[in-house]
Amino acid sequence: MEIKCGYCSKSVKPGDVVKSTLLYRNGNQLARKEKEYCCKQCASHDQMAHEG
Repeated sequence: MEIKCGYCSKSVKPGDVVKSTLLYRNGNQLARKEKEYCCKQCASHDQMAHEG
């Protein structure tokens, strides 16, 4: 079973998954969501995309 990257949608083998907690704003509150990525770079880019 392969997992899709949370940022680039590339297929990733379960042993190669990088898990990261995404911090984003939900109204006035900060929310956290655990997501799975193919690499640390995708996790970093997804976090930057949610900052603002």
